[in-house]
Amino acid sequence: MSNLKKINILVLFSSSDIGGAERSLSRMALSNKDNSISYQLATFSNNGAWSKWILSKTGNPICLNHSFWKLVKYVYTEKPDVIYIIGFRLSVLLRLIKGFLPKIHLVQGVRWNPSSNNMLDKTFRFVERLFGFLLYGYIVNSDSTRRSLSKLVKKNVALIYNGIDDIQQVNLKKSNNKNIIITVANLSARKGYEDYLKAIAIVVDKVPESRFLFLGKDNLNGKIQQLIIDNNLENSVQYLGFQEKIDQLLEDSAVFVLPSLYGEGCPTSILEAFSFSLPVVAYKIDGIPELVTHGVDGLLFDAGDVNALAEGIISLLLDPEKSIKMGTSGRQKVKDYFLLNDMVKKHNDYFLELK
Repeated sequence: MSNLKKINILVLFSSSDIGGAERSLSRMALSNKDNSISYQLATFSNNGAWSKWILSKTGNPICLNHSFWKLVKYVYTEKPDVIYIIGFRLSVLLRLIKGFLPKIHLVQGVRWNPSSNNMLDKTFRFVERLFGFLLYGYIVNSDSTRRSLSKLVKKNVALIYNGIDDIQQVNLKKSNNKNIIITVANLSARKGYEDYLKAIAIVVDKVPESRFLFLGKDNLNGKIQQLIIDNNLENSVQYLGFQEKIDQLLEDSAVFVLPSLYGEGCPTSILEAFSFSLPVVAYKIDGIPELVTHGVDGLLFDAGDVNALAEGIISLLLDPEKSIKMGTSGRQKVKDYFLLNDMVKKHNDYFLELK
């Protein structure tokens, strides 16, 4: 490809849901102002929350309704130069039908660290060792993921951290005298909500006025909500489901907690929390320590150490000055290193260098 030629990128998600990958990469594509490159957003799935959200952002999403033929027809009609694939199973499918996709570069976005012993990660590592050569390359959003992939493939693995909008436009919370602890993450096993509820019980016992908010799609069929009831935490924990607009909830909170046990890359939710001057409490797994510096802008603990997680939250609730100082440091970190414009530029540079 010549850099004089406009390059067309099809960003193809596997899901119609709105997770961290869908939010961050869609914002990246919609923010592009480089006339030498264009992005088209699509999902291999059906119309859903993601496509409605893109329409609200004046985008024009494509929904392929799980149709291989619709995908092939789109490729032959629109002739994208690159398919930027977000979803492992979808990446495998596209490699299998690569013969139907002439002259198209396949780039896989890996948004989590595939280093665990669960079946998905084991399968991912097996497939990439054998069939990574069918891809042009990979884009990852954490150095932990880059290191894991580099052990599997000889392809170039590009590291591009997530970014968020200029936080100069974000309103800071008016008061720091709050006891609201917020978590923004879809309810799933790897997000650690079940263990988190054990930590919450400890916090509530020592700081009875504390209140916890859970935001995200429920992928556990009501299990967490039932555990809230079973542990008599209904007065302390509120599940709000998926929320498109969370700015006010972040502004009204004092601490952000991400209780993930494994499988994280560069969580956009942490960057958003920092942008509202919230200190972050999390486990030191995968790419999280690349964002959060223990004792400076948050607190990190060994995965699964429920007591330490609880004590960390308590320490911030009981020491507002410490909490404010950490939150301010996190906000400055985002301003210095994690803005959306930088994410856009690095993606554009990567695609414009394709030959």
